[in-house]
Amino acid sequence: MTIDTILLALLVFALIATRLFEERRWRDGRMSDRTAAMLVVARLPVLILGFGLIAARPAGETLFLTAIALAVASLLYRRVLARLRRVRGAG
Repeated sequence: MTIDTILLALLVFALIATRLFEERRWRDGRMSDRTAAMLVVARLPVLILGFGLIAARPAGETLFLTAIALAVASLLYRRVLARLRRVRGAG
């Protein structure tokens, strides 16, 4: 197992583990719906950027893919926000 593999595993683990804490804070009302929605949609761009840096991919390629992920995240933001508001309203 190489250091790159360990770093990638840690990145994925961190993105999953922090979600559990964020969800608990959101459900307890200590985090706004907007903040929670931003954290949900920001996971993919962070994962892509982290993977590109850890795997030592070319900077242009990493930035291009991260930009695409940011565009997708911005398109999904309103949908995720609406979903979170529905869930909070139903709870």
